[in-house]
Amino acid sequence: MSEPWAKPPDALHRRGTTSLETPLESLDSYLTPADRFFVCNVTNTQVVDPASYQLELTGDALVNPVTLSLDDLVALPSHTVRAYLECAGNQRTLFGTLQDQHVERTEGGEDVPWVLGGVSMAEWSGPRLRDVLALAGLRDTARWIAPLGLDFDNPECPIEIPMPVEKALHEDTILALTMNGAPLPPDHGFPVRAIVPGWIGTYSVKWVGRITASSREIRNYRTDEYYVIDGVTVTRQNVKSSLALPFPATMGPGVKRIHGYARSPDQPIRNVEWSADGKTWHEADIISPNEPYGWVRFVFAWKAEPGEHRLMTRATDEAGETQPETCVFNPGTLLFNAIIPHPVTVA
Repeated sequence: MSEPWAKPPDALHRRGTTSLETPLESLDSYLTPADRFFVCNVTNTQVVDPASYQLELTGDALVNPVTLSLDDLVALPSHTVRAYLECAGNQRTLFGTLQDQHVERTEGGEDVPWVLGGVSMAEWSGPRLRDVLALAGLRDTARWIAPLGLDFDNPECPIEIPMPVEKALHEDTILALTMNGAPLPPDHGFPVRAIVPGWIGTYSVKWVGRITASSREIRNYRTDEYYVIDGVTVTRQNVKSSLALPFPATMGPGVKRIHGYARSPDQPIRNVEWSADGKTWHEADIISPNEPYGWVRFVFAWKAEPGEHRLMTRATDEAGETQPETCVFNPGTLLFNAIIPHPVTVA
């Protein structure tokens, strides 16, 4: 491939050298089409031959470590989950743009400069991870489960992302074989990827080639140094909302139908509010399914008058978690979820 991706990148925004951002303004559906789904790679998209694909199940917490073919996985009962995936660093540039908070990387390369679109939504199907592990006999001593991706040429470290056994055995943690009813595209993990709903995107490892079940905690660079806030490993997402507009946006005057996307890691959205002045808030209409792991589409009518404006939205989930006015800065520039004063010029 001449590009790091298998899909044509023209419909997305290039971010860094290997990642692609979804332009939310190009979406008008609940599920994100594969050609518009964001791509977060640390190296080139892997091209895997399904006929020779093997998944190794290993570790001291397995009774009989085994190697499985793709047909072995297809033969297991399939489970479907509709879930958004979002990079933990999505919206990280807003720390600088909106809060004038920056971090300079002296080593280890640059972070992906996501604006709003390091997030997308799909329907995923495949066997539950717990059913796959059962084929090797999971011991009661199991404490950590670590999928490893086949992108071994990653210069940073192997993409092995360990999770506690409780999350791995959750009924909605799966090894996805399909995305939106079709086989996974190469950019999104063909032939097998993990889907860990509600957690930051790095846990949904692509091109899974090995899964280690351990009676001891598994740690690595990503869990100990990179995805960390105040010394604590980041796992769960947080509540966010964003407008489906360019950032910044320009439009003509008149009544406009403005839409966007709100999400919570594991709760339906209770409501989305919008404001044009940061003082008076109005209820937006939710116009899509409203599911625990999915985002929602919302819409409101705004009378656009000539001038410079800041449109804001605020989402609250059924557990009462809501967006703050500002986001506490962290050196990893992770989990930015503050209310966004979205710049709009009306001319």
